[in-house]
Amino acid sequence: MYAIVDIETTGGSAAYHKITEIAILIHDGKRVVDEYQTLINPERGIPIGITTLTGISNEMVVDAPRFYEVAKEIFQMLEGNIFVAHNVNFDYSFIKKEFQDLGGNLNLKKLCTVRLSRKIIPGFKSYSLGRLCDELGIANHARHRAMGDAKATAELMTLLVEKDDNDQIGRFLKRNSREADLPPYLPKETFENLPDATGVYYFHDEHGKILYVGKANDIKKRVRNHFSSTDVVYKQGLKDKLYDISYEVCGDEMIAFLLESSEIKKHFPPFNKAQKFTTAKYGLYHYEDGRGNQRLSIGKSSKGHVPLISFTSFDRARNYLITLVKTHELHPELCSLPATMMQYFGYSFKEDTEEGDEFNQRLLQAIEAIKADSQTYCLLGVGRSQSEKSVVLIEDGKYKGFGFYEEDQQFETAASVRDIIQEYPDTPDVQRIINQFIEKRQRIQLEVSPEEGMLF
Repeated sequence: MYAIVDIETTGGSAAYHKITEIAILIHDGKRVVDEYQTLINPERGIPIGITTLTGISNEMVVDAPRFYEVAKEIFQMLEGNIFVAHNVNFDYSFIKKEFQDLGGNLNLKKLCTVRLSRKIIPGFKSYSLGRLCDELGIANHARHRAMGDAKATAELMTLLVEKDDNDQIGRFLKRNSREADLPPYLPKETFENLPDATGVYYFHDEHGKILYVGKANDIKKRVRNHFSSTDVVYKQGLKDKLYDISYEVCGDEMIAFLLESSEIKKHFPPFNKAQKFTTAKYGLYHYEDGRGNQRLSIGKSSKGHVPLISFTSFDRARNYLITLVKTHELHPELCSLPATMMQYFGYSFKEDTEEGDEFNQRLLQAIEAIKADSQTYCLLGVGRSQSEKSVVLIEDGKYKGFGFYEEDQQFETAASVRDIIQEYPDTPDVQRIINQFIEKRQRIQLEVSPEEGMLF
């Protein structure tokens, strides 16, 4: 027997919202043999947008039973039956959460009439319940109300059972099928063809637009985890927009992180929150004032002004400068650091003991030390196959990009690495990723030929 269910709620996520109405129709494969319907007091306000859509207001549910008051009846209707709904994971997740909050559990086989319809009656432009009803001549006199949508789904289920010549329903119900766990519009074959390799994956809508970019050590496993009702991205409504998944195998985890960061900034996917915006950068700048004094100062990075070294925050820049002043015994006032503040950090300075030229000389030596730290090197990692390796190029402390090569190839100069990499922007997020992996990867110091000058 099928328990065809439809609910109305205060919002789209079972983790944060509650049920306002539920309808259950028991269907024997040919007809409805029993039914149940009730409004539910969600014990919270119903947003005006939801009331406009469903017609269910706060006044209508104020005297309705709480879920715990009707939980036994609902469980008895569902027990032992196959849970069926149009976009089944939405309805199932809410009801399962309600029982979990009461200390119980709901563990039923599921069928999604969206996915079933796409298999049994292919060819429709849209598989929303409203569009299917219009195309198939199924009447629904109470759209966006639980019983109206449940009755329409029951009629659709009757039609699907009649037309199921290849036993798609039986295939969906097999224990290892996982059809009911997938988003309604995502072909099972697309999911099954995902690799269990390290790389970057892309979620696409029906027009091919990128909705979300992610990185994974096991792409297939990570994508499957997204389909859980507790997944942050999935419960934001991504499931109803997901039509396709593409991927790029990277082999090395660092490469996957770097590519993910670049792709998020390039495509600006609506469901990605982190790394969309480049973190504000600060730099340490060198200049000479009108009196001929060499000076250092911290400022925000800007086009046309190249800093000696960049930082992701002002605090990191200041801490670096404090250490630099103490290490090279610099004049704090010439480094935009008040002498009184430096005393707090255990650094005392007597200006009248030395000449200004000596201050300038020590500051220039400190600058040379900074430049020496901005080295040119590459980081090696695993590739996409056993015979391949990955390489990341850092030139003068700046990220230039990554590429892949056959493992018997040797690198001695930056130019030899540059020939095989694809160039990518340097960002604070990228620097963070490189710092995370630099001690875990083979590092090769590279020579820069004098005639090369600026490589990029």
